[in-house]
Amino acid sequence: MARIQSTRFVFQPVQLVRPAEIVAYRISEAIRAGDVKVGERLPSEQNLSTQLGVSRPTLREAIKLLVQGGVLNVLPGSSGGIFVISQSIPPELAGLPLPELPMEDIAGVLEARRLIEPHVSRMAAAYGTPADFQAMHEAVTLSEQASAPYRRRRITQEGMELMTIASTRFNIAVARATQNSVMVQMMEILLRRMEPVRMHALAELEDISVSTRTLVNSLEAIESGDPDLIDKATLDRIGLLEGAWERATGRRLRRRPRLVAGTAAGPWPAPEIAPAMRAPAAKRGKKQP
Repeated sequence: MARIQSTRFVFQPVQLVRPAEIVAYRISEAIRAGDVKVGERLPSEQNLSTQLGVSRPTLREAIKLLVQGGVLNVLPGSSGGIFVISQSIPPELAGLPLPELPMEDIAGVLEARRLIEPHVSRMAAAYGTPADFQAMHEAVTLSEQASAPYRRRRITQEGMELMTIASTRFNIAVARATQNSVMVQMMEILLRRMEPVRMHALAELEDISVSTRTLVNSLEAIESGDPDLIDKATLDRIGLLEGAWERATGRRLRRRPRLVAGTAAGPWPAPEIAPAMRAPAAKRGKKQP
């Protein structure tokens, strides 16, 4: 019998994750999304371990990781507790480990965002609740506050981190407004993959307020419920990152061909935005002139 050659397929290394790291990721995820804010106190150890479904020793180890990362602080005594002291999450605590992705390979992430994100924004317009739109407004406000000190000078590392947090929170709020948990998970992965390009784009912008304006335009388009405005605003926002990637790598992104004439976001039907589901801007927290 002829000897059968081994497969040429090469298996990728497995990165093992400890339970405490998963717990730390879950807590940092809530902080990153703005669900838990700086200055707030987390529930007691007993309460938090029950909520997360883990033992108290595992929880303590996770808290230790977040304390070492400068995210939490533990104060003793009856008036103490576990407090959030930073919304800047170290990359190693921002989510479950992902394989290393060189800058050149982020082209696939950008292409995926161009394909998916206009549809996500349309779904947000159709299914978003007042609470979802409030979260979007809060993210835009954070971006405005973060960019204000840098209108006449170069943005600092701290400023870029704050702007990135605002952008991430906006995108998470839009994904949550779809009322589709799979969409949220997909956007989480895409957003984490985009970190290097986002920081590069912010660093090279002469007018940092441009980044905030793209968020404002996206929010106004989603609130309008107009599919064409949503597509344009979403793709303009992604275009900032695409341009930064092309300049950083010296390569051109491929553009997906239109498969159906007259569609800006792709060949699939978008969710119908029923008039009854379009809450008036005032109810969504939008400031009136």
